[in-house]
Amino acid sequence: MISSDLEKLQETLLDLQRTQERETQLRIENTAILEGVSAMAGANNKRQVFNSLLEVLRKFIAFDNAIVLTRDDEASDLQVLMSTVTSLDLSHWQVSSTFNRCINGECIALYSPKDIDEFKNKNPDLLNICHSSLITGVKISSGDAMIILMSCEKGHFTSSCRRVLNRFRPLLERAIIDIDYRERLQSLVTVRTQELIHSQQRFKDFARTVGDWFWEIDTDYKFSYISASQIANHFIDKDNILDFFGEHEDFKRKFRTQLQQNKSFEDLEWQLFIDGKEQWLSFSGTPYYSKHGVLLGYRGTVKNITVRKKRLFDLQQARQQAEAANKAKSQFIAMMSHEIRTPLNAVLGLMDILSSSGLKNEQQQWLRQMEQSAHLLLTIINDILDLSRIESGSFELFNSNINIADSIVLVKNQLQPEANKKNILLECDIAESIPEYIFADKNRIIQIMFNLIGNAIKFTDIGSVKIIANKIDNNIQIDVFDTGIGIAEDAQENLFHPFHQADGSITRKYGGTGLGLTISQLLIKKMHGNITLSSELGVGSCFKITFPIKPAIEQIENLTADKHSHSTRSLNILLAEDSPTNQLVAKLMLERRGHKVTITNHGQEAVLKLLQCHNVFDLVLMDISMPILDGLEATKHIRKLNINIPVVALTANAMQSDQFLYQQVGMNGFLAKPIQPEELDLMLEKYQNLKSVSKVSS
Repeated sequence: MISSDLEKLQETLLDLQRTQERETQLRIENTAILEGVSAMAGANNKRQVFNSLLEVLRKFIAFDNAIVLTRDDEASDLQVLMSTVTSLDLSHWQVSSTFNRCINGECIALYSPKDIDEFKNKNPDLLNICHSSLITGVKISSGDAMIILMSCEKGHFTSSCRRVLNRFRPLLERAIIDIDYRERLQSLVTVRTQELIHSQQRFKDFARTVGDWFWEIDTDYKFSYISASQIANHFIDKDNILDFFGEHEDFKRKFRTQLQQNKSFEDLEWQLFIDGKEQWLSFSGTPYYSKHGVLLGYRGTVKNITVRKKRLFDLQQARQQAEAANKAKSQFIAMMSHEIRTPLNAVLGLMDILSSSGLKNEQQQWLRQMEQSAHLLLTIINDILDLSRIESGSFELFNSNINIADSIVLVKNQLQPEANKKNILLECDIAESIPEYIFADKNRIIQIMFNLIGNAIKFTDIGSVKIIANKIDNNIQIDVFDTGIGIAEDAQENLFHPFHQADGSITRKYGGTGLGLTISQLLIKKMHGNITLSSELGVGSCFKITFPIKPAIEQIENLTADKHSHSTRSLNILLAEDSPTNQLVAKLMLERRGHKVTITNHGQEAVLKLLQCHNVFDLVLMDISMPILDGLEATKHIRKLNINIPVVALTANAMQSDQFLYQQVGMNGFLAKPIQPEELDLMLEKYQNLKSVSKVSS
């Protein structure tokens, strides 16, 4: 009996050891993924994205060279997208059975590549450096893609290497999509630039040859002078200028009206077709008089503006294409934000769970550093997304009645611990003349104040930071003073440009992307206000924002909110989530808080589950992007079935416009990924209290 217990204890210890080893490996891989994603997000070109990917892979797989191949359709050969060997950049690869297997998701290690159909007849230079290879493929929106890792050693890649490459497949897919997108965007920009240059040159050539046509008529509109017998291949055989316009009655009426006003006019445009070709003529004219002031007639010029019209049309087309490209960029960044937030939810969630798993102090410190890095990455993603939406014109303010003083104090209180750490005095002075409530976007004002006050604290080591708010005429003016390092005069003009810092050492010493001030300025302009800076190097800085006061749309009543005592009641929660990793994270976070969780893999499963036994559930957490049936359609089905269970959106699509859409389809709340423990607790407490009230009523 004792021997059996010892054996069970040894097995348990062995399982624990394996679990710890897996957790260690998971932390290492998660750290590598975060570093890779961060490096890719900051990359300026496709080569930097490629190098960032290889740097992550080399931490776990040893290889000498790498090639990324792509094709647009299944009938085409694969072409080199990126490579570490420049001599192979123009090579083509035929697709046979081995590559087909890789494209369909397999990860294959080749111990003698030269014997494979795809490598036969390849350049000897390639075969000399590729005695073994590791290959896998992914599906991208534009077609198929593959990556080949090569080694000079025979039999180099093991089954362990295959497993590692499979685990890094999502990162590999995102990197290849990014490289392919940048390649296509650069090609599009190059083509459009060449087309625009060609169009401009054509216009210059026409402009050098085109001339003006001069005319003069008497008061009866009869010609008294014509500089040429035809213009734009249109022969002039009429005595009266109005007859020259033929059956174009609308233009004839406009021209006569201009003459009858006895005033000078310019650029009266006439569209006509000669031999099926469109022509545009621009008329300008002025009355002329005798020395006694008697009207004698009119004289003027006609310009053939066909070339100019075509150039304007071409420019409009180019601008529309540029706007479309900018919109595509914004959509790409929004997509990347969603795709990065989803794995980041797992990273942050598992970190939160891991922090309470009995780690040593040193391990807790490592975990806190990892968590800070992950939150920094999330901040960068939000900043880039905000900037892209503002620049593309798809950004809107969401105004409501707000207390501006409370908003400023909220930011001050949030940043007070940072000031305390640096032993800096943080003061706030709000004038009583400021209205208690105004109509504005509370979240964006708080965001601006976080940027300005946070920067002031960051760049101040000694002294104080002071916030002063006043009402000036019909505007609110907020000044943020600091006694920090100050900004040189020559650096101030670029300070509000994206990704700019006062100098390179600022980024190295203090960190940051340089987007905060840019976004703040764009937000203030959206509010019809402005932001200014006055600073002296080594003395300090003052950022001043001013925006007009919009009165509250209705009187605000001070109502005392019903306060519920903290409830410990357990909830029975239905979770609809397609990602196994996010299922695990959400389940662990909810069960740690004492709740029961039932998991469904997509919206259709969730609807069927609720049809069977919706009365046993207190809450539904619904992911939005899911296969078969997404969260929005699933919620619509639930409401059509008159199932009134609370549904909370659980998604990485965190824009305010998205939240409005969730509310329209019948959702009761919203929880953003990555899941923040504080926000999760607030949401759960709300529905725990509702359940408590429901029990009492029953």
